[in-house]
Amino acid sequence: TAVFKLYSFQWNIWDVGIYSDIIFNTSKGKFYSSYNLTHNWGDHFTPSMSFLSIFYWFYPSSNWMTLSKVLALIVSPLMIWKICDNVFAEKKHVYYVGIALSMFWLFFYAPIVNSSYFAFHPSSLAAPAILYSFLCLQKKEWWKMTLVFIFLIGLKEHLASVLIGFGLYMILNTQQKKGGFIFVILGISAIVVIMWVIMPYYRNYAPAWTTGNIENISLINDVLGKSIYLAKLLIPFGFLPIIYWKYGIIAGPAIGVNLLATDKNLYSTSFHYDDLTAPLLFISAILCLNRIIASDFINKYGKKRLFHGLALFWLAFVFALLPASPMRILWKSIPSSMDLQILSELKKFDSMSEGKRIAVQSNIGPLFQREKLQWYLQNEGQPCGMVSHIYSIRSIPVEYVVLVPQLGHYGISDMNLCLKDLSINAQASKVSGFDHLVVYKRINNIKPTN
Repeated sequence: TAVFKLYSFQWNIWDVGIYSDIIFNTSKGKFYSSYNLTHNWGDHFTPSMSFLSIFYWFYPSSNWMTLSKVLALIVSPLMIWKICDNVFAEKKHVYYVGIALSMFWLFFYAPIVNSSYFAFHPSSLAAPAILYSFLCLQKKEWWKMTLVFIFLIGLKEHLASVLIGFGLYMILNTQQKKGGFIFVILGISAIVVIMWVIMPYYRNYAPAWTTGNIENISLINDVLGKSIYLAKLLIPFGFLPIIYWKYGIIAGPAIGVNLLATDKNLYSTSFHYDDLTAPLLFISAILCLNRIIASDFINKYGKKRLFHGLALFWLAFVFALLPASPMRILWKSIPSSMDLQILSELKKFDSMSEGKRIAVQSNIGPLFQREKLQWYLQNEGQPCGMVSHIYSIRSIPVEYVVLVPQLGHYGISDMNLCLKDLSINAQASKVSGFDHLVVYKRINNIKPTN
């Protein structure tokens, strides 16, 4: 499905195109974002995903990212099973809980399943690392755990919240309270240093265009929406992480990051923003279930009508929160005959414009792998021209603009108006030979931008 989505133009420049471009440039020895025309750490702190550039060095393709995300998703149930094996005393409980949670992970728990349907993001690689770090905690393998945490922090600036959660868990549930305090302090320090020191440095202290602005943080904004978000996270677990809060605390800081946001996408369970909360909640659920089994709760109350009624009530809510069927998503992802024709024309255009600076529509951006690549955006109140606007940072002239009106055009609010502007632009000449692509070439020579 992930591969099909690329060729049916369901991925966008934001996020697949941007990160593919960063990894491509890294494979060339440059930590640089072509779309943002700045060091890639100015937008998000992502050094840990640089290992993917090894694969781009052999063959550049966005598929490497999506395949790595699929691998992370598939490996995670194995980690869940191993944690169960370390927690439960009886093998039958390992099998029952391990199978149930693995199925939940792959098919039924909406936050992580919806994340698997969404585009690649560096945090997509976090789940197996988070689960493995808990295995290291169980075995007291501190050096391994520290190395995993370093990797996690390098996936994105807010992943240090995982350290804070682990630290709080250690303080409340283990003898390693001193180590727990150290993790909490290191986690908070890492977030502050990365978001308000390192990232501003790499964007020349310009205001953040996507993250990091203090005005984008508010706990009391949209209280109802955030309450619904919490319910969606916790209902599938029967609110056990709240009931046994000393275990649930491990997920608290990661959930808190989303609750502090003013952007509703961060607390919708529909995007990739629960890549951290989901594995942490699964860890807490395993610990909670072990506590319930050890207390003989099922034998005491399992046959009572109240328990049966609550179980049915819970199942009804779980059923209502089920994500879309994987087969339905797969069917919608299969490229059409028109998609294949567009792909052929894009290959032709890529060849004819080699070495030139181009600006492309969002849906086709992930298919290009080159250094001189811009996102074609339509600025409100300004006509479309042979210029790429990079957020509100700067504008840069380009030699080619390539659009596909039939496809989605995020960032271009009025495609017809944009095409009209280009058709009357004195610096733009329409290139013939395409049925689906609309290609314009700059007439006047421009000074190349490095």
